[in-house]
Amino acid sequence: MSDQAYKLRKLMLDTAPQIDTEADLPPTIVVAGGKGGVGTTTVAINLAAELAQGGRRTILIDAAPNADVAAMLDVDVDRGATLADVLSGACSAADAVRGGPAGILLLAGEWVAERTTARWNRPLDRLCDRLPSLDSRADVLVIDVGSSVSPWWPRLWSQATLVLLVATPDDVAVVDSYATIKHGLPDEDVDLRVLVNQCSDTASATDVQSRLAAACRRFLGRAIGRAPLVPRHELPVDAGASTPLAWEAPATPFARNVHQLGRFAADVLAQHARRERESHELSAC
Repeated sequence: MSDQAYKLRKLMLDTAPQIDTEADLPPTIVVAGGKGGVGTTTVAINLAAELAQGGRRTILIDAAPNADVAAMLDVDVDRGATLADVLSGACSAADAVRGGPAGILLLAGEWVAERTTARWNRPLDRLCDRLPSLDSRADVLVIDVGSSVSPWWPRLWSQATLVLLVATPDDVAVVDSYATIKHGLPDEDVDLRVLVNQCSDTASATDVQSRLAAACRRFLGRAIGRAPLVPRHELPVDAGASTPLAWEAPATPFARNVHQLGRFAADVLAQHARRERESHELSAC
């Protein structure tokens, strides 16, 4: 991005009016991580593809500070609008959505030249106000927020249908995951599930989830749930891509677990939809 284009975009981001809306988000899955390197973006990409291939119109939104989903999917961000254009008011969120591989619809996040916390906190707060406009285009949103805890997380988490917190069996990742839960959980009830990535051992994944659940009960007074684990995917030596993509290797254990994760997420979304219908029916009586 040229200096002139960046300065214009930054000016628009800083001066764009806040949209006040009470509209609800489409069914939304937020994928977050306690630390870098746990595979948050890999999980978000593969989950979005699995839901899309299951017949749901799925928009994957790259709201992480490193914003590398487009690069991982080999989507050219220089063509078409990005999240920056949506937040600046240059176009609507629906107009910025583009097609991606495996049936994914993508709202690319190549949207800041200097990716620092100070630069993306305020614009991403605006993102929460613009997401409801995607309701007519999507059956589900999958939002990759990366692994940098932000003050805007509690708001997005409270509006999400499901929050997947990605961890690994590494002790540092477990500690950082607890810190993320502590700072990210809003006062409202949140359907938060811990997903253990890069782990082929069910016992190890269960241990991580149990430790985090016990710590949250004891120190935060909150209950958290579990999501299916995702094993490490060993890429072939001659593989050109560095990102494991389940649809390119459907017979692998990685792909099978991603499929299980997709079914799990679909079931959670269906349960939430059913509870909302029942709640509306009761309120109408």
